[in-house]
Amino acid sequence: MTITRTNPPVDYLGADVFDAFAFRQSVRAGDTVYYAGVAPLKGTLDTLELVGTGDMAAQLHYVLGVIDACLAADGLDRTKLATWTFYTTDITGFMAVMPEILGPWVGEHRPSSTTVEVRAFVHPDQLLEITAIAVDA
Repeated sequence: MTITRTNPPVDYLGADVFDAFAFRQSVRAGDTVYYAGVAPLKGTLDTLELVGTGDMAAQLHYVLGVIDACLAADGLDRTKLATWTFYTTDITGFMAVMPEILGPWVGEHRPSSTTVEVRAFVHPDQLLEITAIAVDA
């Protein structure tokens, strides 16, 4: 089985961020594509900025946009999502905005899902991060 590791050009993080943290955004193993945690961040190590400070909905919309772009870069779409995991520092805040955003975004092709509250992220004002797995079959 061939494993391909890439950072799709989706206007997200700079190559230096991926190198500094020793990971790739997308890893394809056969028909399965694994997406590393997508955070509401953009830029390079020198210009890294948080999107949507203090705004759970804005951070969620941004992260979903990055996931959409990653899927498209791999020739996939939302219907190919098999599972995703949501990490948040504020489960109450996440649950307040999640129903109005996620259902319409994912449509009828619902992936399996896990939501976990965590203590902190790399950026102190980051409220969430999403990992995802898609299947190209």
